[in-house]
Amino acid sequence: MNSINQQPQIHQKHNAQADKYRRVPKDYMNVAEGMERQFTNHLLSQMQKSVDPANPDSQAEIIYKSMLADEHAQVMAKSNSGLGVKDLVLDQIYPQYKKVNKAQGLNIYNQINSHKGENNEQ
Repeated sequence: MNSINQQPQIHQKHNAQADKYRRVPKDYMNVAEGMERQFTNHLLSQMQKSVDPANPDSQAEIIYKSMLADEHAQVMAKSNSGLGVKDLVLDQIYPQYKKVNKAQGLNIYNQINSHKGENNEQ
């Protein structure tokens, strides 16, 4: 019963996170995600270079690893919990994306925190 009661609240918290970007125009979102993707791809490729393999990679393995790092970077950039570069870029190019009216913000806050005190006081 406890897990049943908490499941919708977790879903509500996820929706509140997803709503963070709903007012951002697509062009701004593409730029922010692109920057996060580039940074993440660079980070992953540098991490791969730091490992000294026992056998040198063939050209096919190098291409495969590069493509795999790019796919990982794309998935991370599309997620709401990436490295945070997307938020930094949006702060600079479209700062009003964080602004919500007070009633809507209070409603989201109440949905996220409605589970406090049900089973144990926090």
